[in-house]
Amino acid sequence: MNEPDFYTVLGVAPDDEPQVIRAAYRRAAREHHPDRGGTAEKFHQIQAAWDVLGSPEDRAEYDRRRRRTGSAPSASTPAPTGEGTGFTYSRSEASRGTGSRPSETRTRRRSTSRSPSADQPPLYIPPLSQPEPLNLTLTSQKIHGGFESRGLFGGRARRRQLRTSSLLEKHVLSALPAARLFNDVALEAPKLDRKGEPRVPKSSDYVDHVLICGSTLVLVSGLEVPGSTASWDGRALRAAGRSVALPDLATATKLLRNNLNRQLRSVGVDDGAITTDWQHVLIAADGDLFHPVVEPQGAGRRGHMPLAAGRAIGHLVNVLSESDQANVVNRHLMAALRSRLAVPDDT
Repeated sequence: MNEPDFYTVLGVAPDDEPQVIRAAYRRAAREHHPDRGGTAEKFHQIQAAWDVLGSPEDRAEYDRRRRRTGSAPSASTPAPTGEGTGFTYSRSEASRGTGSRPSETRTRRRSTSRSPSADQPPLYIPPLSQPEPLNLTLTSQKIHGGFESRGLFGGRARRRQLRTSSLLEKHVLSALPAARLFNDVALEAPKLDRKGEPRVPKSSDYVDHVLICGSTLVLVSGLEVPGSTASWDGRALRAAGRSVALPDLATATKLLRNNLNRQLRSVGVDDGAITTDWQHVLIAADGDLFHPVVEPQGAGRRGHMPLAAGRAIGHLVNVLSESDQANVVNRHLMAALRSRLAVPDDT
């Protein structure tokens, strides 16, 4: 069984009641919190154990796996991350699965393995010998688009967007040669104006970040969250005694995917289905990648969960690297996304 003994991690017995396990988790989390002298490795092993044992469904599945192996795993065995190379913590299947939000936007097949193609040299489609739909410079560019300042608090939002973009560049793009990042992307396709020039409709909503790798597309939103802990009930995120509003990435993902498919078909391109996902990335004020620690409650244990930057990054790398097309640079998809940038960087 390639995972730690979560019961041993929390110091409880397999037949203990849920309230006993919850109390043990809280006690262990306080004792081993890095702010109190604990190590990050131990703290995140405790969090991984709670991710599984705190959910009745995941605990039952974990117990079934234990019975099939016939022996308990070692408490020192790193938890299987499902979240990218180099991460030793785990997030339960409940927090990776579909929840109360529309499941049809999460089209990728669930797996935890990195495809060998993710580490192969990029394969450009169509080949670079063809000048269209994007020139060589833009095709090779890893990050596309700046950020438009909107509204009274536009400056604050722009700083948050830049922080998130920097994290994605440093930890995701560096891990995947074929991955590309698009910032401040319109959900609606451009339309011809009176002069015959393509313009994004003024009514269009925008998403902060879009990551692509092969035919996989992931929407990302970064949020600055106060405090070192937060709770998630499947609908609302609460931190430091207040509710933190989350953009509806599920609906945005569905809209962008459908509009991109129509846009590509309108120019005679049908490269197959675009698989999609989304992730809310929680950013701590002090820059700690592993805070806030999010405790799922109720329906939040079964739904898609916002994650601290460190955990979200690992998840994003895993999502983008699991396809057998993870080395493909789709130039048609890149061109379609570039046509939607709020702040183009034309070259």
